[in-house]
Amino acid sequence: MKKFAVLFFAVLAAGFMFLVGGPSASAKAAPDEALVGVVNASDTTIYGLAGEKPVFLNFWATWCPPCVGEMPAIEEMYKTYGDRLHFAAVSVDDEKGAAAAFVQSRGLTVPVYTGALNKIGNDYNLDAIPKSVLVGTDGSIIAEHVGGMSAAELEAFLRKAL
Repeated sequence: MKKFAVLFFAVLAAGFMFLVGGPSASAKAAPDEALVGVVNASDTTIYGLAGEKPVFLNFWATWCPPCVGEMPAIEEMYKTYGDRLHFAAVSVDDEKGAAAAFVQSRGLTVPVYTGALNKIGNDYNLDAIPKSVLVGTDGSIIAEHVGGMSAAELEAFLRKAL
């Protein structure tokens, strides 16, 4: 009877893990979005980038102090890891020219994009910015972070995709 009870609970636990998507469940798929190159970038899609190597998405705006504060760290990480990760700084500024002027005035080389802001905001749940998302080559979301990051925090975040 004891063996039966142990076997019963093992089967029950395995079935529960299957139903709720245990450790082998696939990760959440990143929404694919059309990205319009603003500066240092050509028009593409998130999946177009992710097909080659993982993607670091950073949703930001020129009027957001934490966004502006982490840009030097993003630029530094782009120079360090740009050969292993695609970087896409996605501006949610209403005016496309604001992001271009900001990037050019600071001499940044990180690719900057914009897109259908309402759709991007809804699809990526942009309740607050900056928001960073790592997308794997299979289009799955590897990690997300809301709020500004220091260079050390950003590097630790990026390593999740390397």
